Amino acid sequence: MPGSRRDDVVTTDLVPGLTHTVTYQVRPRDLVTTLFPDAPEFARKPAVLATGILVALCEWPAMEALRQVIDDDQDSLGTQVHIAHRAPVRAGTQLNITARCTSVTGRSSRWDVNVSAGIQRVASGWVQFAIVHTGAFLQRHGLKPTAVARPGITHPQLMGGTQR
Repeated sequence: MPGSRRDDVVTTDLVPGLTHTVTYQVRPRDLVTTLFPDAPEFARKPAVLATGILVALCEWPAMEALRQVIDDDQDSLGTQVHIAHRAPVRAGTQLNITARCTSVTGRSSRWDVNVSAGIQRVASGWVQFAIVHTGAFLQRHGLKPTAVARPGITHPQLMGGTQR
């Protein structure tokens, strides 16, 4: 129906319990010392994983899981984050990041996330996403489409990680 919004149900495949894990090897560019070159205070910090990068890593497995259950003309956009960064991590460390969907309400989903390096818990918390119709979202906010990953290259490969 023209003008109607498909807000109520995104997909029946998006259900609590949906879980996805990615692995990632921390790189030197992920350290707090390189996070924001315009602010010298960052460069003074110890060379450990930046919390800003950690937030993106926590969103990653949820976004990958969502991509598998939403339509191609939809995207997931982060709306809330609550992460406790519990342990320092240096470059070269392999992280396992797991997101588990805990609730779905209309277009919104919340995901518990856990990050570990071996047996050490690095971070935990939750992230929340809204599903949007990409074209309508871009038009409503006066934005232009961004480049899409090359065919055959998945997001984990672009980021240097792997899916499990």
